[in-house]
Amino acid sequence: MPTFEIKVKHAINVQGEFVDKGLSVQITTMMSNPFDEVHKIDKAFQRIHGLNLKPEGYLSMGYLEVEVK
Repeated sequence: MPTFEIKVKHAINVQGEFVDKGLSVQITTMMSNPFDEVHKIDKAFQRIHGLNLKPEGYLSMGYLEVEVK
C-alpha cells in the first residue's frame, strides 16, 4: 500500500484555529488517489492535530497537496 503525505497548501482558519502552510499527516490507502478516501484524511487530521477540516470545506485539492512517500 502506498503512503501519502497530505499537506496544507495555504494558511487557513479552521474553526477559529490558525493553521499554517505545511501542516501534514500521513495516510495509507489502496487507492491511487488518496482523495478517493477523503474520510481517512479527515480522521488523520482529527486524530493527530485535533482539526476537523470537513465542516469548513477544506478537504479538497484546492487546500491540500499530496506527496507519495
